[in-house]
Amino acid sequence: MRSKIAWRMSKGAALSAAVAGLVVLSPAPQANAGTCSLGFICGYVENYLPSSYTVKVAELGVGSETCVTQEGTFTCKTYWLPSGTKSKQIGVKDVDALTVENAAWTTNNNSTWFGAGAWERIHDDQGRVCSVKDGHPACYQN
Repeated sequence: MRSKIAWRMSKGAALSAAVAGLVVLSPAPQANAGTCSLGFICGYVENYLPSSYTVKVAELGVGSETCVTQEGTFTCKTYWLPSGTKSKQIGVKDVDALTVENAAWTTNNNSTWFGAGAWERIHDDQGRVCSVKDGHPACYQN
């Protein structure tokens, strides 16, 4: 009888340790890079800023770079988005993040300021159109 009780207790302790280990080993945030909601609703960016501004877009969850967004830190692959260009034109099917590298910029009707080089997360049902507003770069959600 004692051996059965000891076995049940050790089994319970092992299960508790395994569950605790799973909690400790939870993964860092990841994105579904290259996958679009319903297969066709994808994040995108259109850059209408002058060429003096360096706009970059990123796919998250792939690549060897690191992008820190307001939603966490991700591995990423980044692309320069030239002035007058849409992300799909440079072969980026699903944009997951955006930055203006060389200037402070705003988004969402000037309600959120981002420092130069700060990444903003873009979800599949979102897009950004970047242009100069009130003398500074702004990327508005569509």
